Amino acid sequence: MSQDFHPQRLEKVLISLIEGFSDYFVSSLEKSFKQTPTRIDVKKITVERKLGTTGIHIVKVSLDSDLGTDEASIAVKIYDENEQALDVVKRINVLERRLSEYSQLGVSTASVIFFSSSVVIMEGIQGEVFRESKIPKPQKYRFAGRSLAAFHGTKTDRCWFDKYKLLLTRTIENIPIPLEVKHILKQLFNNVAPLAELASQQSGTVSFGDFHPGNLIFNVRIGRNPMIHTNLIDPEYLDTSTEHDRLEDICNFFAVEAVDQYRHDKELINFRMNMNSFFSGYSEFLAHEQSSLDKFYTGKYIPVNFHLALMILMSILNIQDMTDIFGGEAGVQREMNLRLELIQKLLEWNSFPD
Repeated sequence: MSQDFHPQRLEKVLISLIEGFSDYFVSSLEKSFKQTPTRIDVKKITVERKLGTTGIHIVKVSLDSDLGTDEASIAVKIYDENEQALDVVKRINVLERRLSEYSQLGVSTASVIFFSSSVVIMEGIQGEVFRESKIPKPQKYRFAGRSLAAFHGTKTDRCWFDKYKLLLTRTIENIPIPLEVKHILKQLFNNVAPLAELASQQSGTVSFGDFHPGNLIFNVRIGRNPMIHTNLIDPEYLDTSTEHDRLEDICNFFAVEAVDQYRHDKELINFRMNMNSFFSGYSEFLAHEQSSLDKFYTGKYIPVNFHLALMILMSILNIQDMTDIFGGEAGVQREMNLRLELIQKLLEWNSFPD
């Protein structure tokens, strides 16, 4: 877990560490002045903003040197526990390697310039988080799909589908619902699970882990070749084992949105459009690499409905104690019923999201 720091406290932390990444400022001044400075002073550190719910702060560093003044931008995240930063840095490095070929296609991540036991400092991240970006919605979802496809890659691997069957069994056992409802859920999932397992034999890949809209930063680059550049950030739960179904990350990205949209639209019309835009971008990237979703899923069935329903089912376990959010125990029960109703619909829509 990361910490939220008051700007003045964060500035003090950075001042205490700044000698450790002074080379980054030398490089920044070299780019600006085309020379190497012999003297650098940090005149001011300003915490400009926080990136969504990631816990990452964008910080502006004002510099003075023998060549002149300049500014550098860095991204900072501070963690609760010592040594946690090292694990995160390892995951960032994995993500950077996986995306290294695709910067020209507009997909990358921020490089680490310094870390200690509980602090990670990255090069400045330009742009806006997914939810705040003014880019038209279909484009945002399309670029989100392209970015995740770049991370997943085009290699085929076996998917360990037993993992999802085990998650399903344990979740149904533990959610606080009547036995007859559990029986109905088991039957609905059992109708779909064999088809999903058969279709996804070769869908295995690495997992971003807890992939959500806050992991995406969009930067509109203006110039001779204008483009929308996407930064994939904050891979705290990245898992390099290649046994995860690609849909695990995709459906994690959409699970909250599916529930929110279902409150207002029982047919999920706008949600389907967003998901189709995402898959359009995902397929676009695969096509660029001479691949397609047919390479990973057989029988023309991509089991979105199974994985999305499973994600939403697991979310029910997390809301049991959220009486303050949903207006008491009766509100929690209404929310559980809504999600159970949505799960039933998804499992009946075999062609979802089409």
